[in-house]
Amino acid sequence: MMDAQQYATAMWQTPPRNLTIATDAVHVWRVDIPALLGRVPRLEATLSATERARAARFRFLEHRTRFIVTHGVLRDILGRYLDIPAAQLELTTNAYGKPILVAPEHAWLQFNLSHSGDLILFAITRDRPVGIDVEQLIPPDNFTRLVEQFFSPNEYAALLALPEEKRAAAFFAGWTRKEAYVKALGMGVSLPLDQFDVIMDPDAPARLLADRRHPQYPETWTLLSFIPAPGYTAALAVEILHPTMTFYHWYPRI
Repeated sequence: MMDAQQYATAMWQTPPRNLTIATDAVHVWRVDIPALLGRVPRLEATLSATERARAARFRFLEHRTRFIVTHGVLRDILGRYLDIPAAQLELTTNAYGKPILVAPEHAWLQFNLSHSGDLILFAITRDRPVGIDVEQLIPPDNFTRLVEQFFSPNEYAALLALPEEKRAAAFFAGWTRKEAYVKALGMGVSLPLDQFDVIMDPDAPARLLADRRHPQYPETWTLLSFIPAPGYTAALAVEILHPTMTFYHWYPRI
């Protein structure tokens, strides 16, 4: 299995015209928002009426633009796998707010997304729960207190056991790994972060150490950490052992 440093050197590929995905594969897509500002009207045109209404409610242009780009690109990516025009896709959310496709015949296509700063990441699988999280590396002033308050006692002890100069990186490693896992389970904030443990050391391969609700999950789930761009870190959680990873940089088809 690749470790975090190896993923940092992974090449972002141009996607093929015809996309397929195997059951043991994960495709990660990267989008740089500033590069797409000129395409916002085209992306907005593919959104549903509900999505356009949500976009219009954002007070600040920056937030409205990010919403449009995120959901417009998501539609385009899903449409490529399903061979359906982006505007024709029907999306909804589960009871905890995780986006899903409405049509039962499309349920095999699993996905998740995350954004921070100018970067958006999408994770795609076939019939496998998946979650992804990306964070811009701007440490909060109270990150140690956040770990003590929201993480498990084991993770807090692991953070304090690290040299002080590594603790900010450990916070982001732990945070992204835990967020990716929670998002993959599709339970949102209903799953307390202290109910499971991940590796906190930013230099160690990511791993789910324990899940007190599902003790068997560490044997069936994979966590991966990687560096998607300078100044960012990310993590992915997927119910596949030893997944085949492919990294795509999103480009418009027209």
